Amino acid sequence: MSRSIRLMFIGGIALGMQMANAQTAGDSIQKVEITGSSIKRAEAETISVVQTLSRKDIEQTGKTSIAEVVRSISADNNGSISGSFTTGFAGSASGVSLRGLSVSSTLVLINGRRTAPYGFGDDGQRSFVDLNSIPLDAVDRIDILKDGASAIYGSDAIAGVVNVILRQNYVGKTISASAGTSGERDGNVTSMSGAIGFGDLDKDKFNVFATLDAKQQKKIDQNSRKDWIGQADARPWGGRDQRAGHITAGNAGGSNFLGTLRPLKADGSVGGNVASRPGSCDAINLDPKAGTAGDNSRGGCMWDPIDYATIQPETKNLNLFMRGTLALGETTRAYTEVGVFKSEASTYTTPSGLTGAGFDLVHSRVNNTNSGPDQLVMPANHPDNFLGVAARPRWVDASRPRASDIETTVTRVLAGVKGNIADWDYDTGVLYAESKTDKTQNGYYRTSAMRTALNNGTFRMGQGAINSPEVLALISPTLYTSGVTKSTSLDFKASRELFELPGGKMGIAVGAEYRKEKTDSQATPYTDVNDIAGLGYSASKGSRNVAALYTELAVPVLKSVELQFALRTDDYSDYGRSTTPKVGFKFTPISTLAFRGTYAEGFRAPSAAENGDSAVAAFTTVANDPIRCPVTKLTADCSTQSVGAITVGNKNIKPEESKSYSLGMVLEPIKNVNLSLDLWQIVRNGEINGADPGAVVENPAGYPTAQIVRGEATTNFPNLPGQILMVTAPYLNAGKTKTNGVDVDLRARYNMGTSGKLSSGVTLTYMKEFTRTNADGTVLEFAGTHGDTNLSGNGGTPKTKVRFTMGWENGPFQLTGNVNYVSSISNTNQVGGECLDVDENDVALLNCRIASFTTMDTFGKWAVSKNFELTASISNLFNKKAPLDVQTYGRINYNPSLHQTGAVGRYFTLAGRYTF
Repeated sequence: MSRSIRLMFIGGIALGMQMANAQTAGDSIQKVEITGSSIKRAEAETISVVQTLSRKDIEQTGKTSIAEVVRSISADNNGSISGSFTTGFAGSASGVSLRGLSVSSTLVLINGRRTAPYGFGDDGQRSFVDLNSIPLDAVDRIDILKDGASAIYGSDAIAGVVNVILRQNYVGKTISASAGTSGERDGNVTSMSGAIGFGDLDKDKFNVFATLDAKQQKKIDQNSRKDWIGQADARPWGGRDQRAGHITAGNAGGSNFLGTLRPLKADGSVGGNVASRPGSCDAINLDPKAGTAGDNSRGGCMWDPIDYATIQPETKNLNLFMRGTLALGETTRAYTEVGVFKSEASTYTTPSGLTGAGFDLVHSRVNNTNSGPDQLVMPANHPDNFLGVAARPRWVDASRPRASDIETTVTRVLAGVKGNIADWDYDTGVLYAESKTDKTQNGYYRTSAMRTALNNGTFRMGQGAINSPEVLALISPTLYTSGVTKSTSLDFKASRELFELPGGKMGIAVGAEYRKEKTDSQATPYTDVNDIAGLGYSASKGSRNVAALYTELAVPVLKSVELQFALRTDDYSDYGRSTTPKVGFKFTPISTLAFRGTYAEGFRAPSAAENGDSAVAAFTTVANDPIRCPVTKLTADCSTQSVGAITVGNKNIKPEESKSYSLGMVLEPIKNVNLSLDLWQIVRNGEINGADPGAVVENPAGYPTAQIVRGEATTNFPNLPGQILMVTAPYLNAGKTKTNGVDVDLRARYNMGTSGKLSSGVTLTYMKEFTRTNADGTVLEFAGTHGDTNLSGNGGTPKTKVRFTMGWENGPFQLTGNVNYVSSISNTNQVGGECLDVDENDVALLNCRIASFTTMDTFGKWAVSKNFELTASISNLFNKKAPLDVQTYGRINYNPSLHQTGAVGRYFTLAGRYTF
């Protein structure tokens, strides 16, 4: 650490020791540590913007997991990860993205300390904590710090902090059970939990308690829902046909249940048009018009991918949390925590095609088995080749969906001591956390083995074809992969009051932390040489040590003026040092009005996936093809199309840096009515991005290290380059991101005497601006659009999210209603951009807009007796359907990031709790 930071740290301790005698006896008001500051205080309204969800608040949401609770807050936006997005690299995990700055810029803590991130990165890149791994029954409250907190908690808390506070002690015994089902009588969720605790710290000098949660969730098939949710052809509702298996006028496509062949000449070039194999096809799937590419003039036998999609995966979770506290004296407490989380998820998706395009990382070359020198060929003498010449085969086996079984185990062990010595409140601990995810995949084809099986005629293709177990074991092996992250840390912090100032006593906090982080995210077998059709590559491996020192001052200059100063230095073994300051003020001219503001700097060092021995081969979308679209005018070229995005680690990548600002007020206009209004802005420079095919395709000259790979020319436009297959590029620092807006939090309480108590609240986040300056200098505005289309399932960036709560409580009865609102978004990648989805006449689908979404949830509680209570909740009370969204690739025809409850539909939950 630098000499200046050492002096700051030592000087802070020395100042505290010198001023110890100046302290006067403390008052009787209990002071607690609030997220956003390491200094204990009595006031709940801090300088920083903090939203707190109490245990009661969490219960009244009616939600059954921490993931659902956190992702419903208004500050969560684009880049958050839904557990229903099962086909991504981080399938079945759930992450929060404050301010839309992605999960890697949102720091998730448990009791103010870090834990191990999920074993696989979001999009193979971004590190995040899986919210599902935190036990709901052990949670005391959740604090959401909405401004930059790097100076307090670590340099990577650019967008803010979600701090989950677990119970510190508990005495008693409780058992709970719940059951839920949808209005369609599917997606059943059953859970049981129990808690037991004994020992009074004051009398017995110890406390030990444990909680155990067990939960099972059944799947919901997407085709079980009505209208556009349940079928891929959304043309009746103004969308497009997203069925697969069509054959275009350019002789593309043809991967259907019948199978198709295209004849080849002796040199491997095409020798004719695509022809379907003999077989029957339902009349509804023989539509010769429109289709998914808007160019289906050659017909084909189409099929619905929604038949292989789930709205909600099948999962099983088991979560154990234990804590013990031992009184070692009047003020000293030794404590230990052990947490073990185990989850199993079963997912499936569409059957695999036989061919694909990807990047062979071992030999640094594009490998395209669709066409060209690497194309997959069926010999002329193959028993399923009715053409008599060598041909390109295309087929999907309706009976073999691709399936994944995902098992995750998270272990967290903490031991520490806290107490008071020489007027310093201190806390020190040693923490080990590990997250391990094992993934088993079936239904994928190994291209090299497929070549062998086609050449010797053992692999059979076509409607009703049956392949032997021996052949399937060769061409479609079971794939095993795992991802492990580990974090070992030692930390110490201490705080105390110093001398008296006109506004009160000055407070100081100092702290230090050392941690070792390891990541070993393995690649799926054979994907390094692109030998698995349709499956991307993702792997990263690395380790680093991080040492940190920090200090904080709370300076009550006057009764009406408080200042906050904080400074932290983080030293990364693989990246050097960052120093991040934070300053803030709170001005209270009258008891019912206060103004507050903060300025903070942040720094996020590259992860092992970004600067290590790593690469990601994934699939994303581009808006249109700027070379083909102006000439062909085809929907296939002028609307969203799927392309490969190949990104490799960059040893020269630089860290992200940020500056955060907030300015607001806290007002109590009348008794029991509280209003806070805060403006915020975050500017992030040098944002680390993977390959952005859309930006590269629009401006190839601006990305000299990128490569655009195209297929062969189509027969209907032989003089044009073929369609885009993939874009390759290293990770790069992509200029600047700026986001700003306003947070509103309004709460009111009213006592109606014998009629009970009313409470209400509104939390609103309005994002005014979200601009990104790309590496080539172009500026994109994403707020209110579907952009950034490359980010985490293409969820979009709504400008406004609102949650309104109204509750009534009288004796043993409680009743709460929650209204959730997400504003509409334009179906463009940026403000003023072209519509992402158009029909064959270049007319925007859905008026180029995804509708707003409003739902209502209800919760009721009845304390039947002192020991027994019943609760009931209804999610999406009015069964509001998710808006039609043909753009997102998280799911077909609806957006799971924004509108998941609208796909599930009305959902009922009944629960009971008994206290012994």
